[in-house]
Amino acid sequence: MMRAATIAGVVFVGLIATSAIRDAVVGAASFGRMGPLAPGRDVPQFAVPLVDGGTFANADLSGRVHVVTFWATWCPYCRDELDELGPMFEAYDEAKVRIVAVNREGGGVTPAQAKAMSKRYREAKQLGFGFAVDDGPMARSFGVGPIPHTAIFDREGRLRQVHQGRVSGATIAEEIDELLAEP
Repeated sequence: MMRAATIAGVVFVGLIATSAIRDAVVGAASFGRMGPLAPGRDVPQFAVPLVDGGTFANADLSGRVHVVTFWATWCPYCRDELDELGPMFEAYDEAKVRIVAVNREGGGVTPAQAKAMSKRYREAKQLGFGFAVDDGPMARSFGVGPIPHTAIFDREGRLRQVHQGRVSGATIAEEIDELLAEP
């Protein structure tokens, strides 16, 4: 009886070790895809509806610097960041810099509800930049975890900066200015 228990224990430990090794190999192979999309990586295909009609897609990223921030109305840090982006939108030439706030409301809120919430927020704060709604695919492809999550693209549509969590308007302005100064 003791021998059967010992064999069963060895088999059990062997299965656990095999599973752990497999998980480690899979994790190592996909490590580069975990976390947020990093600067220099290819920008994934995306298309999200703008709250005023039309879409915002990766094809729109070329030609001017883009600041794209993922946010939600319930997120105080997101609201603070959007408040700082408002004056920035006024300060830059829209032909050179575009700002888009992508709503990630979540919590069972439908895209139509998120669109209405975004419009109300934008109007209440008198923000002139673009607002879009993403029900998940864009955020997943960008590896968005906590919000706010801000991505800054150069005029060629390449991802140059990523900020997870609250970033100051001054930092964003410095990064925009650096990109605008590039030939």
